[in-house]
Amino acid sequence: MDNTTLYEQVVRRERTPKHGLTVALIVLGVIGVPAIIFTISIVAKIPYLNIVALFIFALAIYFGWYLITSLNVEYEYAFLSSTLRVDKVIAKRRRKKVVKLDVKRLDDFFPYSDKEMTARHFTKVYHCGSKEFSDSNYVAAFHDEEKGKCALVFAPNEEFLEGMKPYFNADIRKKLFFAQKK
Repeated sequence: MDNTTLYEQVVRRERTPKHGLTVALIVLGVIGVPAIIFTISIVAKIPYLNIVALFIFALAIYFGWYLITSLNVEYEYAFLSSTLRVDKVIAKRRRKKVVKLDVKRLDDFFPYSDKEMTARHFTKVYHCGSKEFSDSNYVAAFHDEEKGKCALVFAPNEEFLEGMKPYFNADIRKKLFFAQKK
């Protein structure tokens, strides 16, 4: 078996209505807070407060931009030999390791379904797909020494799955790939 097999995939987190609401609230804060300070300066007749409002507006624009762009999340899957690593990339500025696991030691690997996820009781679930609850996601169940029974919900493409296939244990390979052919 070739020990230098490398597969990489980047999956962008899809935007949801919650994302749109968060952006709207940030924009409202960027405009609202300086406007309130400016209004107070006019009502209270404090001319120097106008300068403070302008300075706060400039800072609010920067922090608003920073927060809005921080909502852009991608997940990078890297598979080398039998090791799967998932990183969360935030706004292409920061990278955070989500999980690193050995595919040979997985407890189970199955297509995502709400029914299957509620039947199993995981102590920790890592959602690392484009959509949190999607039929195109797969679940890698594994045991972590610190967290117990864990699940990685992610969305590998067919090429990525084929690259992982030789490293699955026989039971998973039989259940996942040969049961689908019937």
